[in-house]
Amino acid sequence: MWLELELDRLSLSAQRPPRPLPWPSIEEVEIVRTLGFVAPVTVRSLPATHPTRYEIISGEKQWLAAQKAGLSTLAAFVRDDLDDAAVRRVQSLPLEGVPSNPIQEARALEQRVRQGLSITRAGAALGYTRSVASHLLRLLRLEPTVQQWIAEGTLSVGQAKVLVGLEPKRQLHLARRIRLERLTVRQVEALMRQIRRDPRDPATVAFNADPRDPDHARFEDRLSEQLGVPVTLEYARARSGRLILAFSNLDVLDGLLERLGYRDDGG
Repeated sequence: MWLELELDRLSLSAQRPPRPLPWPSIEEVEIVRTLGFVAPVTVRSLPATHPTRYEIISGEKQWLAAQKAGLSTLAAFVRDDLDDAAVRRVQSLPLEGVPSNPIQEARALEQRVRQGLSITRAGAALGYTRSVASHLLRLLRLEPTVQQWIAEGTLSVGQAKVLVGLEPKRQLHLARRIRLERLTVRQVEALMRQIRRDPRDPATVAFNADPRDPDHARFEDRLSEQLGVPVTLEYARARSGRLILAFSNLDVLDGLLERLGYRDDGG
């Protein structure tokens, strides 16, 4: 069965052996971004998840490339007939690996900035927009264990980036919870909003399911992916509303304005 799936409904398989992720090169990501297409992946549905989530059996590199290129969905072939033993056999096949990961990329970017380049120029030298470069650099403000989980691929950049700015102990507690409960990016953002309103230990704050209409949530998720910032749509039926684009600092704002086509001509 073929499906078009949102990226945050996919995750690495629990049967995956511990090894580096096959990160795509800058050139590969640029091709995916330009064409708006990435090859399909093979997945298996995860039981007792709603909406249904899927583990990746093969095609990890395509999934990673789609994330880095800013795609919101990709095609997937569902193989629910495969048991754990079969998935392990598939996962044991050798991969064409690229020994790079978001943390290594962030450190390479940081090195260029330390050499005197602006974030915009340093990012452009490595094939990133200013917005992407700013997000990468923010990862280096995460607790070392959280950074390691990102490098290993057990925590995505989208899941981890909302933890930046918290004290290290809270980052670690929340990152553990995100991995344990397999929260999506949108669920992590919703949990963070609850935590800001609740002074208790973040590991004990009850998480409520997202109450939004699925189409509403899907629109916000896809626009967030395209713009690179959290998006909230507020409206009343048959009445006006507002679209809220959140940014954490001026670098992220500059990147957002760049994506929206804004140019400051000095006038």
